[in-house]
Amino acid sequence: MSALTGRHPFENRVWTNSHVLDSAIPTLAHAMGAGGYRPVLIGRMHAADYARYEGRMTLPRTPEPFSEDLHPHLRAWRRACGIVEVTEEEILRARTAYWALVTRLDHMIGRILEALEAAGLAENTLVLYTSDHGELAGEHGLWWKQSFYEDSVRAPAILSWPGRLPEGGRCGRVTSSLDLNATILDALACPPLPHSRGRSLLPLLQAPGAAEWEDVAFSEFCLDAEGSGGPVAGEVVQRMVRRGPWKLNYYDGQPCQLFHLEDDPRETRDRAADPACAGVRAELEGLVLDGWDPAWVREQMARRRAEGRVLAEWGRRV
Repeated sequence: MSALTGRHPFENRVWTNSHVLDSAIPTLAHAMGAGGYRPVLIGRMHAADYARYEGRMTLPRTPEPFSEDLHPHLRAWRRACGIVEVTEEEILRARTAYWALVTRLDHMIGRILEALEAAGLAENTLVLYTSDHGELAGEHGLWWKQSFYEDSVRAPAILSWPGRLPEGGRCGRVTSSLDLNATILDALACPPLPHSRGRSLLPLLQAPGAAEWEDVAFSEFCLDAEGSGGPVAGEVVQRMVRRGPWKLNYYDGQPCQLFHLEDDPRETRDRAADPACAGVRAELEGLVLDGWDPAWVREQMARRRAEGRVLAEWGRRV
């Protein structure tokens, strides 16, 4: 929902799939409509090209055997999800399927681009490809998303706009999906969303050396105690901040993690307990907690849980 509203999850009060966005909060689609456009939302379809990669798949680059030395949340998560040990055969089969799905998506994107060409719209269309999350696919001994490791939290963003954006460029700055929201509205000359945290990428992409830009991004991972609560007991209340090369993963009630992504891109050396990094850790913890209160998040999820019970019972009876 954050990608649609331009707000952080705690500002939407939407953390899980069982939470419903307040209809009074305007989204990207509302702003596009206000700008004179008629946005269309479509679903997704999963297909496979499994045979293309069968027998050719590689194992994860950063395997992490299960041990009592793991971060307490990750240790509990792997136990609860049944991924304490995953056989090499299962790992290769799952990774093969994932790569096959990516290939199928590439073909589907190609069909869209071909349709734009055929309609004579290719030179006047901003194409933006992104995703709401990555996929761990066995990295760090983890699967799916639900983690702040780069393989999960870092999503692709590919933009093409002939004549408006330089071709073949690569942006190394820290950006967020909230920024993509603001970028679309800026490109369409639509009204910006009130209270959006997003920043348009257009100045950064069109004039990289001249644009002012703060290299910072946030992510949240919160699970309710029931409903979409996930496999672990109780609630999960976590937040991440990336600023420059440093990334801090904040686990409410548990130790945090701190990584320097330029020196350690695979996140194998947690620097949170390093005395030399105490200042950086304190500064990033301050950023994480600025306007974000874990106790408030827990209270809000409890309120939504109580509301959800009434709505669920209404749905069953009415």
